[in-house]
Amino acid sequence: MSSAMADATALPPGTVSPKSATSKGASSLTKAKAAIKYMVDPKTGPQPGRLGTRTLLRSLRYFTIFVFWRLIRYAKYAAVGAIVAAISGTAIGSIASGAAFVIAPTGILGGAGVGLLWAVGKFGWRRARARVNKGEHDGHADPRKDEHEDAQGVGGEGAIRPPRADPW
Repeated sequence: MSSAMADATALPPGTVSPKSATSKGASSLTKAKAAIKYMVDPKTGPQPGRLGTRTLLRSLRYFTIFVFWRLIRYAKYAAVGAIVAAISGTAIGSIASGAAFVIAPTGILGGAGVGLLWAVGKFGWRRARARVNKGEHDGHADPRKDEHEDAQGVGGEGAIRPPRADPW
């Protein structure tokens, strides 16, 4: 009777038993999970056995990271463009249309011109502040004179003082 039962469960030659197909599918699934873990972080988890597989997964990882950050970059450009377009369509855009050139100059020469103006302004502001500070310290060299002026109220309590910090 056991031989009859064995014949009933026997499969034709060339077919795979469902039990071995399931174990083969589970093995493929396990390998795929391990490969994905390796691709996410190559430093943790088991490495694939073959050098070609490791190389492919690592290259795919770097390419995916590159594409992801490139898409983020273009999304930021699109968002800034959408915000500028939205503001340009309002009353603020019609009032301050000249400010757009200063904020985002067009072309290489425009950028160089705005950069040159910024540098000249920064240099001029520092020179002016240094001159004012130098003149301010010239009159305060004598401490006795300063004390005497403070006691009499002659000093510069209401005097206009120059700015103390760079605006840049």
